Amino acid sequence: MTLKVHCVTLRSVDYRDSDRILTLLTAEKGKLSAAAKGVRKANAKMKNLTEPFTFSEVVLAEKNGRNTVTEAEIFDGFYPLRTDVVRYYAASCAVEFANAFLPEGLEASDFFLSLVGFLKSLAYGEGVCPKNALVSFLAEALEQSGYRLDPERCGRCGEPIRGEVFFSAQGGCNVCRSCKAEGDKKYSFETYSYLRGVCSGEITSEDGEKANNVLRFFNYYLQSVAGVSLRSIPILIDL
Repeated sequence: MTLKVHCVTLRSVDYRDSDRILTLLTAEKGKLSAAAKGVRKANAKMKNLTEPFTFSEVVLAEKNGRNTVTEAEIFDGFYPLRTDVVRYYAASCAVEFANAFLPEGLEASDFFLSLVGFLKSLAYGEGVCPKNALVSFLAEALEQSGYRLDPERCGRCGEPIRGEVFFSAQGGCNVCRSCKAEGDKKYSFETYSYLRGVCSGEITSEDGEKANNVLRFFNYYLQSVAGVSLRSIPILIDL
């Protein structure tokens, strides 16, 4: 059986002498794995398919529950991402998130479109602030993955948060002082305000330190709520 899908390459690992196993996010079938045979050879036609972020259309042959790429048409490798280290690691965070949060075989067309749009904007958008763009993407991606983090209101009473803000790992939400419970951790209201401003579109320029603090918050959030660590976030923060 063969299947044609549109996909973004999330991950690639060496297999045997000249093959690689790819993790692909597809518009039609969600995340799946596929073997790309011979792609480590110097003259391999599908070599570029194994690069992260690559947006393509591929034909998969399925046998005994395993997929093999038989044809590939590359639409965009988002090359500018590979010439700017900050944008590269912002993109890496996005594909790591997709790989960590999406189970194989679950249809995720909305997430796929969000990821392609993010990579396109990051690669070609004029005046794009990479860290702010990643913050917006992660907030949207979390909601699409069932981990909504409301940047506007308290997760318990629903009222706007003012003055002090706390994070509830148990509830996976921000809470106000009135709703604070045992175990909730206070964090900087300045960081919260920056997160809220970026997600609402009110903040359009990038403050490096504030953006880094929001990324640290997201890293803590992902570890506390979902038990996931994105290796690229600490690297991006250090750049």
